[in-house]
Amino acid sequence: MDPRPDAEAVAYAADWRKRLGEWPLPLPRFRLDLATAALLIVDMQHGSVDPDHGAGPYLRERYPETAAYYYGRVRDAVIPNTVRLLRVFRDQRRPVVYLTVGYTLPDRADTLGLTRQIDDDLKSRMAGGPMVRRGSRGNTIVPEVAPQEGELVLNKTSRGAFNSTPIDQLLRNLGVKGLVVTGVSTECCVATTAHDASDRGYQVLLVEDACTAVTPYYQESSLAIFAAMFGRVANTEEALRELQETSPAPNG
Repeated sequence: MDPRPDAEAVAYAADWRKRLGEWPLPLPRFRLDLATAALLIVDMQHGSVDPDHGAGPYLRERYPETAAYYYGRVRDAVIPNTVRLLRVFRDQRRPVVYLTVGYTLPDRADTLGLTRQIDDDLKSRMAGGPMVRRGSRGNTIVPEVAPQEGELVLNKTSRGAFNSTPIDQLLRNLGVKGLVVTGVSTECCVATTAHDASDRGYQVLLVEDACTAVTPYYQESSLAIFAAMFGRVANTEEALRELQETSPAPNG
């Protein structure tokens, strides 16, 4: 199967800006400075973004439209736009931090009970679940956006990185004040991590076409809620323009 996102579904997800217009209060305002920003890439591992791993075969068989939207956006938007952002952060030698999710204990007791329940329910349907063993292929970041030597990879056992990794201390050690966030899935691990970062005082920019939710509705609602109260949402072009305006001149 070669999943392709439905054009109407993609357009629907873009309506988050219209929904944001319904918000009656002032919106978050800030400009990111590349000199104090880091790129955060969430769960771009085989078990989460490869249609042949994790819940991919189950979704393709039972929910083909959902699979087409989700995996199509991963391939056509999330990966190429993350690559573009990676190029800028690496060129300017700014921190790149990767998140993965995976269990270590054989009984998965080091992970959330609710996640184990979902995983077990999927297995009862003869389907792969969202949980993968740490160090397995499912826990390995896909090669298109794979980390380079010297880039941090933090494995979490919860939805949000601030709840099960030392990310907060690491970012503060690095002098990071702003985060550019990409990855999957917008409504779950991306949103939880981004919300928690905002609550800890980081300026967070969520890149709308470098992340995806499972459905257009969840993408739209996640982006609108985040942009209303927690940070800013921009597309890749807008994010790159803002970052390049604060990057040092080539001979500066």
